Amino acid sequence: MFRTRWVYVIITLSMILASPPVATTSRAQGRWQDAGIINSQQPPPEGEDVKHRLERLEPSKPQTIMEWPEDIIDDSFYPKDIIPISEVLQKGTAVPFIILKNDPDFRRPVYEEHWHSTYWGGRWSYMPMRIHYALHRLYTTYDIGISSELDFKQNVGIEFPVFQNRTDLDLYIVVFQTTVTHVYTHGNQIVLSGKPTRDGVQVISIKTSALRPFDLNKKLLVQLATAQGHELDYSLIVYEPPDFWIKQIQPKDSEYNR
Repeated sequence: MFRTRWVYVIITLSMILASPPVATTSRAQGRWQDAGIINSQQPPPEGEDVKHRLERLEPSKPQTIMEWPEDIIDDSFYPKDIIPISEVLQKGTAVPFIILKNDPDFRRPVYEEHWHSTYWGGRWSYMPMRIHYALHRLYTTYDIGISSELDFKQNVGIEFPVFQNRTDLDLYIVVFQTTVTHVYTHGNQIVLSGKPTRDGVQVISIKTSALRPFDLNKKLLVQLATAQGHELDYSLIVYEPPDFWIKQIQPKDSEYNR
């Protein structure tokens, strides 16, 4: 591992130790003590604890949420010159991909234990967030930080290996209930073509060096589709260049060598 990754690890662990999560039941308290996260700190009064957990579960007032706030982007960042998926499949450039995880028998759980409000202070328990993730079968991320990697994996409920490549950044794509057969790109579009299935999960990675976005100021539109060009799901993500990590490492190396 590179020095930068260890810096992220140290910072993340420091944050966790500085702000230990709250557990309410004796069973939950035992989990934290076994993990070494809670020492002699006493749990808060039951009323305060329930209030905190409620805040982690639902909005402060009744409301209709149509879109997850983090997914709302300004129209100016939405990619232009989008063409039909069928055209990308016919005229686009084939992109090599690596299958990091392939479990055709995987069944998505309705609820996972670590989504409970007594885990990590309710870090993954917010119900609108849980519903948001349940609505999709396609998710995209980079290996650009321990904290974001932790949140991403816990939210999708899938573990998979990540590789911090200094000169050739990977884009990771988690796909549920579809067997990916081909990946094509055209401008700011990436299309994953595959066969829909009832169960199963795949995690694939592609190199950002294989992409040729028309506009680096726009996001990438990643689309999951059938072989006939019917969209099943989509994800928007910023484009990060292949040398992302070397650019992060060089300034820190300069500081260390002063």
